[in-house]
Amino acid sequence: MSGNGASVTGEPTGVQLRHLLALTLGAFFATLLICLLIKHASVAQRDGISFYGVSAHTLPFLSTGFLVASFGLWRTAAHFSAFDVPALTVVGLRVVLIGLFVLLATPFNRGTFMNWAHMTTGVTLALIQVAITALLLIRRSRRARASARQRSSFGGLVAAASLPDWRFQYLLQGETLNEVGFGWCLIEWTYALHSRPLRRF
Repeated sequence: MSGNGASVTGEPTGVQLRHLLALTLGAFFATLLICLLIKHASVAQRDGISFYGVSAHTLPFLSTGFLVASFGLWRTAAHFSAFDVPALTVVGLRVVLIGLFVLLATPFNRGTFMNWAHMTTGVTLALIQVAITALLLIRRSRRARASARQRSSFGGLVAAASLPDWRFQYLLQGETLNEVGFGWCLIEWTYALHSRPLRRF
């Protein structure tokens, strides 16, 4: 453990991590916006963000967004592991970053097996994000908990309602709102890092 007061309090770490998360989230949603501008067809409403992972025109941009998001998740997990943050959260973040590449490696339009592998991965990652959100916000202020949880929960409900094969097709909006809520949750947690003691290795 460093003897420098900044490392002991963890406050600069929280600030730096907040900036990192803001930059990586901004970059991820910028690449998603580019995908939307390139090809915003009605099928995207039905297939969600994954639609941009099977189109040759948008795959490079979505892959870049996933890569940037994975870097942010990896650094966040590394920072969190040094503080008294639930271990499941750290593991969950690492599983999510791996899952992003699994989603790209299992295009849903390449047969039944790939479709099921893709859907199973997507649902698993969504459930992990819900668990992380609950764990991270449990000690935050009631207002902060409600703010991030409502965004994430509403997005998750919209996405879940869009999965069945019916006319309610807002999977893209639901998934996007869910990711906004999850990112908001991670940023909220950086404000609590200063009050958590560093683990001694």
